[in-house]
Amino acid sequence: MKQVRGETALVTGGASGIGLGIARALAKAGARVAICDIDLPRAEAAAAELSASGADTMAIALDVTKEDDWQQAAEKVRAHFGDVTILCNNAGVGGGSGLAETYDPSVWDWVFAVNVDSILYSLRTFLPAMKAINRPAYIVNTASMSGLVATPNSIAYVSSKFAAMGFSLALRNELSGSPIGVSVLCPGMTATRIVETTQFLRPGEAEKGIGEKTASAMNTILSTGMKPDNVGQAVLDAILADRFYIFTHPEWKPLVAAQAQEVLNGFGESAQPGHQDDLAGLMKAASTGSFKMR
Repeated sequence: MKQVRGETALVTGGASGIGLGIARALAKAGARVAICDIDLPRAEAAAAELSASGADTMAIALDVTKEDDWQQAAEKVRAHFGDVTILCNNAGVGGGSGLAETYDPSVWDWVFAVNVDSILYSLRTFLPAMKAINRPAYIVNTASMSGLVATPNSIAYVSSKFAAMGFSLALRNELSGSPIGVSVLCPGMTATRIVETTQFLRPGEAEKGIGEKTASAMNTILSTGMKPDNVGQAVLDAILADRFYIFTHPEWKPLVAAQAQEVLNGFGESAQPGHQDDLAGLMKAASTGSFKMR
């Protein structure tokens, strides 16, 4: 997109942290911003803050794990601002620690519902209209550096963020040649409320699994993280530049490079000498929708 002034943006998890940073950057650049969050009072406070500086904003209660909530949010935004042309899927939770063999399946499902399923719901809700208006629009999905590097003792979070990364890559392919751009945000440590939010929202008794000491340690680390407003500005810059990857923490580059090199080193001789996949044909068939996995 060449500019965001006059565009309608919807930001999930927009009441605090990175979401609020994105909302501030978009509002400052002249976009109308719908701040969506499961915590409506915080969303209203955030919208009031931006409105006080002259921005055109609104607050909407949205549980991103419920598709009906998405439909209701869409109706509210459309009635107030018109069609959404910038969609920022930023809502996310941590999931706490735990080993694979003891991890609570209900928490696993919840982490994926927030961090991955919500992206699908958002696209089912807004992408048809984005395609119909046939003019520049943009989608930003928040993954994490943990979507590229498997950080320790966070199996659900890492798995969900790798999924968000794969989702974003596939979405970019689907929308190639259209006026709809896609970016994936991969921040490192940022000063957000993700630990507090995860503790508060986790289902059942599972929030006790985080542990006060672990939560306190994580909050201490995150408090030294990057300011969300800087991450928000990086998102705006990427939208304007139509840049897919949004990396805000370059200190992670050696870890990503080492992991990529390990992948490359894993390639050896073909398991069936002389065989080669028809990659060009595969990609062509997949792009036309005629390819089916067997």
